[in-house]
Amino acid sequence: MFVGHYGVALAAKRFAPKTSAGVTFLAVQWLDIVWAILVLVGWEHARIVPGYLPASSLVFYDYPWSHSLLMAMGWSWLAFRLFKSPVLAVCVFSHWVLDWVAHAPDLPLFRGGPEVGLGLWHFRVATFVVESLLLLAGLWLYMRATRPLNGLGKLAMPAFAVLLLAVEAGDLWGPVPAKIQIVAISGEAAYLLFAGIAQAADTLRERLPEEPPIRLHLNVD
Repeated sequence: MFVGHYGVALAAKRFAPKTSAGVTFLAVQWLDIVWAILVLVGWEHARIVPGYLPASSLVFYDYPWSHSLLMAMGWSWLAFRLFKSPVLAVCVFSHWVLDWVAHAPDLPLFRGGPEVGLGLWHFRVATFVVESLLLLAGLWLYMRATRPLNGLGKLAMPAFAVLLLAVEAGDLWGPVPAKIQIVAISGEAAYLLFAGIAQAADTLRERLPEEPPIRLHLNVD
């Protein structure tokens, strides 16, 4: 799962209007951000096998600290403790849930424990459709929860969503990276870049004002 995670990040605006999109974009990819760092320092491991799955050539065989269910719960709890935000905690944990849908059975419940995964990546077109629907649903919720400050604010986030879909298509049908380190470095750069773009686009919109409570005026004779 890749851009589907960003659907959750955009939808979060509906439930945490004061939280910037840049922060939620980082939160939904936090497990992968940790994974990339741990791969580069040699604490977790994966390899590239071209054609391993139609939608992914990555074989994840050792990543309990970033992607086990137990650690995903731990990272989510840490996000809640640090930011006092249930929505950010849900954003962090949503990564594991969506990965569970996408991955082959390689997500450990805990270090050395059983591995799970529903295997959406066995179907390339279905993967693109599901990820696109998640992103567009999140965009729809985001647009309904905010209003543009200017003309650019009307277009910036939808245009960014189109860019993300193009990146997803390139990831699914493009060339396979040569080394897992390239995947980690390019992924880390993409997560930071996309969070920055989301943050910039988010500043061009504002949350909708809260509607005042309805007051009933009763005439008492």
